[in-house]
Amino acid sequence: LEQVFGFRYRIEIYVPKPKRVYGYYVLPFLMGDRFVGRADFKADRARSTLLISGAFSEADIDPSQRPAIAVTMAGELRLMAGWLGLEHVEIGAGGDLAQHLRAAL
Repeated sequence: LEQVFGFRYRIEIYVPKPKRVYGYYVLPFLMGDRFVGRADFKADRARSTLLISGAFSEADIDPSQRPAIAVTMAGELRLMAGWLGLEHVEIGAGGDLAQHLRAAL
């Protein structure tokens, strides 16, 4: 990803918690032909909820684009929750997209 798209991505599962930048199981979000954000996912099957503990826009994203990114990301999160057999999506407080995602859901 880094060589082809200039997008630095590291899954942080094996990174000690104090050294994580984005979260335990963070995945990138592609919108059109561009990586615009990333989110930290967890399936809470007991509550039938896809938990997003953090949602982050990329450094080169204009802050005015965050609401539009969140609307698109919210739709994809609903699809992912359905694919996983989960009924709900819950957004935590982490990251600069979190409040926009909550508004979009």
